Amino acid sequence: MVMATVKVEDQAEDGGADADARGLRESALDPLPVSVHASLKEEEGQPSSSSGKLRSQFIGMGFSSKLVDKVLQRHGDDDSNTILESLLSYSDLQQSGSESSDSFGSFFDNDNEENNSPSESRKGIYQDIKPELDSFSEKWSFLLRTMNFSQQEVDLAFKQLGDEAPLEQLVDFIVSAQSGVPSGGLQTGDATNEGKTELLYGVMEKTLSLLQMGFTEEEVSSAIDNFDQRATVQELADSILARRIANSIEQKEIKVESDFLDEAETDYSSYQPSYSDVSYYDDDNNNTRVKRAKHIFIDDIGASSSHLGDPWSMGQRAGTNDMSVKVELEAMTPGRRANVQGDLAKPPFFLYGNVVEVPKDTWHQLKQFLYNVEPEFVNSQSFSALTRREGYIHNLPVEKRSVVVPKSPMTIEEALPFTRQWWPSWDTRKHISVITTEAAGIEQTCERLGGMVRESRGVLSQARQMQIIHQCRVSNLIWVGRDRLGPLEPRQVEKILGYPYNHTNLFELNQPDRLAAMKYAFQTDTLSYLLSVLKGKYQDGIRVLSIYSGIGGAEVALHRLGIPLKCVISVEESEVNRKILRRWWLKTEQTGVLRQHAGIWKLKTHVIEDLVKEFGGFDLIIGGNYTSCKGGTTVNTTMGMDSNRFYEYNRVVKRVRTAVGLS
Repeated sequence: MVMATVKVEDQAEDGGADADARGLRESALDPLPVSVHASLKEEEGQPSSSSGKLRSQFIGMGFSSKLVDKVLQRHGDDDSNTILESLLSYSDLQQSGSESSDSFGSFFDNDNEENNSPSESRKGIYQDIKPELDSFSEKWSFLLRTMNFSQQEVDLAFKQLGDEAPLEQLVDFIVSAQSGVPSGGLQTGDATNEGKTELLYGVMEKTLSLLQMGFTEEEVSSAIDNFDQRATVQELADSILARRIANSIEQKEIKVESDFLDEAETDYSSYQPSYSDVSYYDDDNNNTRVKRAKHIFIDDIGASSSHLGDPWSMGQRAGTNDMSVKVELEAMTPGRRANVQGDLAKPPFFLYGNVVEVPKDTWHQLKQFLYNVEPEFVNSQSFSALTRREGYIHNLPVEKRSVVVPKSPMTIEEALPFTRQWWPSWDTRKHISVITTEAAGIEQTCERLGGMVRESRGVLSQARQMQIIHQCRVSNLIWVGRDRLGPLEPRQVEKILGYPYNHTNLFELNQPDRLAAMKYAFQTDTLSYLLSVLKGKYQDGIRVLSIYSGIGGAEVALHRLGIPLKCVISVEESEVNRKILRRWWLKTEQTGVLRQHAGIWKLKTHVIEDLVKEFGGFDLIIGGNYTSCKGGTTVNTTMGMDSNRFYEYNRVVKRVRTAVGLS
């Protein structure tokens, strides 16, 4: 009989999160709140300044500016519902091919824009912006920086042309300077420069559109930085809104890190019998109070999101090497590895993964605490039906990586083939982008959106299509019947993330709890690719120290690769997550030792040294975003992650390496 100590957890789930999330979700379908960062020029016949907010809202929803102006001129700005109905009615008539309408035909007698050239259209956009005299250069400077011009180039252009130079002249000057030709050379017919200029103007037009939709300069700059410059305005807006909603929901579900700094924690131990090779430790036999690590990072207020680069290319593959992996022939794109050499390249290997998008300055700080190893970035859509930018800091080899087989589905259609017959052609989604946990009001939302489709009788306006697609993205809705939407179920999310069927299906867990457990879980195909280099090194078994195990993503990934788990020392505060991992361990009939610790705060130096002596060291120290199914998560909202727990992971890595004679 094995005796074990367990940690008594008393964590209350934040019951208000779902209600707040519901409000956020429903507000996404209503006109967006707008804070226009450039004053609109009032032209003859255009709505007055009192209606400027409504005008920007409806333009942000996808209606043309001329249509909005005409409807506002007729109805005024007293009744937004009447205005919206008029706009939608005209869009529906236009979609169905109707060219004559008593209500709207007279609006557009002189509105034929087909003959306008791109340059004339751009002029119209520029003229809509009337910067104040004291901020003229700042606004143009911001727009030029979003076009990826350096600050030095922007300053030089202003110095040569003056602070009140037209934007087009500023762009021409910088492009000419970059190409080594005199200003004005673009007018000689240089196709390369002309194409580059058109692309830059496109970026500027998207920036102006997003600003008029009410997004901040920081949000716009981050979105353009993280996407290809050819991304559409709708794609950029969806990205910003999804991040807003995800951040808002997370902040409702979590406790802010500062609330926990210097807070003491009491653990209570008790002994229970165990079965198989699973044992439970609480690190110390005595009740002790432990001070938590101080917050050690500089705040990143105002920092833009990191540019995570292109997804790894998935090229031609050879046949199977054995029954568990395929050899990847085409080279992937690892981070810079120049400093991973000597003792640093020796085991124990470490890997820290972050599946939450954080500012680039945060990554710079993180790597300084892990031997200054450059992070490696990936988009999980290269391996699955989930699109998510992820970052990893590790000292693993990068040669001869392989993809685990069988692979997880690569698209929603592959993962959920039953949806194919119901999926409308205008819904172009291929991947899910976020794992949501709110359940309140989801049925009403699905019915509301389905009603919009049914009422259109097969002629759905583009504006409403955009609304529905956006809501489906942020709420993980799929087509489950004719004109009928439903939320993704936990078993379907498990399949997309690469976990076994019903991996999170504990008796005491409802659907939102199961989804919450998977919110920040590793996508196991993506992680398996990184870990595949260990297969040839540890055919007889691997010793793993798993920090913040979550629902066992690292363990599942190693098992899928066919690497035997000789021992796993798992640190995970959530009792629910510990049960999920323990049940998986037993169901898969692992022959190694699983030892579960309830908290990292008491994984002191002498405990680490004892574990190293007991098991002869560790081969892999793996950690990731700290998460908890039943509350208790702490996140530094300026960093987008839990910096205290990253520091604890870093401490454990260095203690283990020191214990085996490595610095």
